[in-house]
Amino acid sequence: MPTTLTKRERVMRTVRFEETDRVPCYDILENDAVIEHYAGEPLTPQNGRRVKGFAIGRVLDMTRMPYGPLTPGRHRRDDGLVIQQERWTGWIVERPFHDVSTLKAWVQTEIRRAEAALRDRAFADQVHDEVRDLQRLFARGDPTGRDDPTVLVLESGVGLTEMYWTAGMELFSYLLADAPDLVDAWLEARLQLELRRVAAIADPQLIPIALTYDDLAYKTGLLFSPRWLRRLWLPRLRRLVDAWHSRDTLCLFHSDGNLWTILDDLVDAGIDGLNPLEVLAGMSVKAVRQRHPHLFLTGGIDVSQLLPFGEPEEVRAVCRQTIADANGRGYFLGSTTELHWDVKLENAIAMFETAHGGIL
Repeated sequence: MPTTLTKRERVMRTVRFEETDRVPCYDILENDAVIEHYAGEPLTPQNGRRVKGFAIGRVLDMTRMPYGPLTPGRHRRDDGLVIQQERWTGWIVERPFHDVSTLKAWVQTEIRRAEAALRDRAFADQVHDEVRDLQRLFARGDPTGRDDPTVLVLESGVGLTEMYWTAGMELFSYLLADAPDLVDAWLEARLQLELRRVAAIADPQLIPIALTYDDLAYKTGLLFSPRWLRRLWLPRLRRLVDAWHSRDTLCLFHSDGNLWTILDDLVDAGIDGLNPLEVLAGMSVKAVRQRHPHLFLTGGIDVSQLLPFGEPEEVRAVCRQTIADANGRGYFLGSTTELHWDVKLENAIAMFETAHGGIL
């Protein structure tokens, strides 16, 4: 084995539980101080794509959500939602419906929009060109000087998260009770659109790992009943995973929160890995590895308390113990979702240096 693997070699050996030269890092950078530290220049909405790309290439073996900060402001989407956008986040401030009746009409329109959306060769070429362009940006930050790009993971959702986010959880809950068949049809339309996207863009050379996802849980349990998930959502996750697997792409599943109630079901649906392992929700690397030793794992370093408020030596100790809990194989060191704006720079440095084996 080479003394220093390429990032792709390190990533792919990790997901196969093979020996690597060091533990790889997987994370999302949404912290100005961290990005500016590793990029060596100020970060703005105008240069964010380039500067963040350089920082990613400097410290991460694998990443997603690679884009820089946005200019604050409001905009209206084609579906009628008005979004308040801030530097690293955004939220809905206006919806084109106000009760279950008007939501039903809006959902029916959304189903028709999803059914009509094309995912053709031109769409695939656009996605592939974007991935290659991001790889070039990552390669410029490669600390080995080999122009070695970070592996980009593309998100691929079943569709539920966007449904309850756009509707709002309260109205979505009423919709589930009043019009379950409509919710089923909406979820199916969203999945069919995603399956067309997979068929168009899947390319294991450019996209070796896809992030299948839906946020299903909070700190102490599920947002939806296990029975409902097993009846309507999990079979659709299996279809999405099967679509990626049939095109030689692995599936890293993402959901925040405590997933223990349906973790076995997620594994039965065919997922290959799990993210982000919220330790304060009971999803520790050690416990998940013991339950499902074949899953590759990413995350596990607490970003709600440890990384914002802890000290560097504490971070290093937790990182070393987490690597040991994973038995040094099949594990990507990283935060429990993303390095957000409240994470202390010195703690992010401590985490990355633990993986890289010294000063970076």
